[in-house]
Parts: sequence; C-alpha cells; structure tokens
Amino acid sequence: MASSFGAVSEGYATAAGMQRLIAGRLAGRISDGDLPDSPRVLEVGCGTGFLTEALRLAIGGAWVVSDIAAPMVESCRSHLGDPGGAQFLVMDAERPAVAGGFDLVCSNLVFQWLDNLQGCIRQLTELLAPGGRLAFSTLAAGSLDEWRQAHLALELPPPTPEYPNAEALASMLGGALLEEEEFVQNYQSAHAFATALKAIGAQTPAPGRQPLPGGALRRVLRSLDGREGVSITYRVAYGVYTKGAE
Repeated sequence: MASSFGAVSEGYATAAGMQRLIAGRLAGRISDGDLPDSPRVLEVGCGTGFLTEALRLAIGGAWVVSDIAAPMVESCRSHLGDPGGAQFLVMDAERPAVAGGFDLVCSNLVFQWLDNLQGCIRQLTELLAPGGRLAFSTLAAGSLDEWRQAHLALELPPPTPEYPNAEALASMLGGALLEEEEFVQNYQSAHAFATALKAIGAQTPAPGRQPLPGGALRRVLRSLDGREGVSITYRVAYGVYTKGAE
C-alpha cells in the first residue's frame, strides 16, 4: 500500500478532488468542537496535506503529520512550506511510533485501507490524552457499489475492500458520534473511472485478491459503461470519539 500511494504522490493533489472535499467537511466537524488552546495533534495518513491544510491554521497547536508513504510526507511538507510547529514523520497508522498525550488524533479517508481497523483504532485511542478526541472519515459500506456489482454480474471477484457499516464502526468506538454522507461522482466513462482510481493509488485490490487479467477487466469496464457516462456512489462515515466519554 505504501508503494501504491507513494508512486502517485506528484499527481495526487490534482486527481483527488473527492478526498479534498471530504477533508474540508471533516475539518469543519473537528473545528466546531471543543479543543484546548494550542492542542497537540497527530494526523495519520496525511497524503499531500488536504486535512492538514484545512485544519492546522484553524486550530493551531503542535502537529505530528504522518503517512505510511515517504513521498506523500515530503509532498505534504513541501505543499505546506515546512511550517513551524509541525513534525513530519513516515509512520504506519497500524504501528504508531509516537508517545501519547494527544488532544486530537485525526485521519481523512485512511481507515478503509487498514488490515486491522479495530486494532488500529484501539492503538490510536490509547495515544489520546484524557478528554482527547479521535476524529476521522472513512469509506463505508455501499461505497463503489456500482463497481462491485459490475464484477459480481460477470461472476468475477470484486477488488474493493469490505467497507465497514455504521454499526460495525460504532461497535469499535463506544460513545462515538457517527454520521454518514453519500456522494455520487460522475465520470465520462468506465475507463475514466478506472484511470481516476489509478491516479490516486486506489487501484490495489483488497488483501488476498489478485488484479484481474486485462481481458476480464475490459469486460467489467464494458458492462459498467453507460450512454451518459458512469455514476459511482461513495458513502462516507465521519466519527468523533472522545476519550473518557464512554
């Protein structure tokens, strides 16, 4: 996964319009809540800096900005101008290598890629100071359903992960505030959709699944194509967990 996202770091900011939009919505949810003056913040999965940029100036504080892909960390640092009060770190969210005591741990559209989401959430909440918050967005069940159904109709294994539903997320986060939002993204063609996935490093199949052979992939794309392009659904879950509020 690190290599997939690292390989697209240069063009990611241009291709990832949906990720930028959701980062802004997550930043609004975070900044509307109570945080101490000059909070200590950990961001996991910074990418090229959409959430960092949208939130850092609004809440201030001392930041640890991390991503599993070193080129993404460098792209984020460069985009933000290597700001003071921020430490940039190559780190796997599932193996956090930082001391705890954070007032905020935040993450935009990363959790859907994790092998052990529940274990990662547990580790991240352990890094919170008393009263600290874990705030995130993630793709939820129903996302990319058109892509999934096109594979199933041809009796081919869908490449998408098993996205968690709201109930599963809530069970991992006792006392968390959860909201869901649906977006429909329009593409000129199925090929344009597949190209967009590749441009943001999201073409990698779910763990344990192999990429489709070229012929099978072309069959899926043909079956997905419509006369007026292709519409793809994204369901986004936003979660805010406060330590000690269970």
